[in-house]
Amino acid sequence: MEKTDFDVMAWGTANLGELNQIYGAFKALEDLTGNTYDYDKSLLLPLDVNNIHDLKETLKLSKFPDFQTFKKEVFAILDNFLKTKEIAPKVFIVAYNQAENKVAGKNIDAICRAVKEYYKEHNLGNVFTSVLTSRLHKYKYVDLINIPKHLLTFTSRIRLLQNAELRKKSLITIGTINNFNRKTVKDKKKELIASLQKNKANPELLAQVQKLSAFIASPKKVVICLGGRVDGPEINFTLQFAKKLLTDAQKLAACGYSVVFVNGPRTPNNVADYLYEMTRDDNNITFHNCKSIAQSDEDRTPQRWRIYSGKYEKEFAQMLMIGNIYPGILGFDNLLVAHTMDSYSCCETANAAITTAICARGMEIDAEIRHDCYNMVQLLCPKYAVDWDDFVYFSQNMKIEPKDLRPQVLSSPLRVFAEAILNRVA
Repeated sequence: MEKTDFDVMAWGTANLGELNQIYGAFKALEDLTGNTYDYDKSLLLPLDVNNIHDLKETLKLSKFPDFQTFKKEVFAILDNFLKTKEIAPKVFIVAYNQAENKVAGKNIDAICRAVKEYYKEHNLGNVFTSVLTSRLHKYKYVDLINIPKHLLTFTSRIRLLQNAELRKKSLITIGTINNFNRKTVKDKKKELIASLQKNKANPELLAQVQKLSAFIASPKKVVICLGGRVDGPEINFTLQFAKKLLTDAQKLAACGYSVVFVNGPRTPNNVADYLYEMTRDDNNITFHNCKSIAQSDEDRTPQRWRIYSGKYEKEFAQMLMIGNIYPGILGFDNLLVAHTMDSYSCCETANAAITTAICARGMEIDAEIRHDCYNMVQLLCPKYAVDWDDFVYFSQNMKIEPKDLRPQVLSSPLRVFAEAILNRVA
């Protein structure tokens, strides 16, 4: 496509999943416009934060006493951001926080309102605002709303049908925006192999390197990616569910599989501790920590539950010397990746043609509040992903392997999102 000249910016977020969505949107816009964006320098950050990786908490209206106070802060951030830009960006992107459904819609509309008012007061022309992976809200200041189909309830579908203006600016997709593809996996796979080679002489890492190397050499492989809790009570990753997943892994190991557990920022510490303890001496099942480790007493407070603080800080910190093995660990043959149903990561692997399963049974999720998790399972299984329990059963009783499944590849919503922006802005 012929190069289209416009710049883009996004609201900085402390949540890795949301940040990856933004990066994915940047990449899709690059592909269509011919422009090149410096992703990290295209993020709006608080004045006291110099790097996105140092951002501890996303700035939002719900943390301020009123809109005017929030607006003043946004204006200061934009002043600082735009002083390095020759032209003001035409497109503003913000990611929706699924864990804060009660306030997320108001937070999104407030930041888009503040950005639009800044442009108006500074005579910068129009700015096109967009939100990624949103639930249906009657936004006033958002120009394009990306709504994954699994986030629509029956009621919201009716509301959308009855509101022509809202329907006009809504973009319905299957799956979520992400920054994940086969090239990512291929590159990270090379990095993982190099890291294992580099660390094989380290006595502190020898056992973990040997287990991961054995996994790579195994003819049949499964990676289980653990989700976790959220701020509210609607998602509860219990120790009982962790025990169920371990039992499933043991059944697969008895069938000749090598299994790796990978945790994430939302995985409870007691779940990580349990799986590490139970698999430490197992030759066929491995737990590898990918969660940030507490660096201070402040990090060990309950408010910082996304950072690991527990009795295995030393051991888990050593694992980080190998690096975050996800997504490189997904780049090997005859492999299935399983995601717990609270995670949208199943979309990214299904989109990247990696055989995907969703673990649903046994996890405690409030279906009324988080209907999206249940909708996701119905939308993806069995066309784009398989049910985890079915896979375990058929692996045991019918000798089914990942290479036998061949689900359809989930189309990426990234290009559709980028095209929608380009058609309305260029």
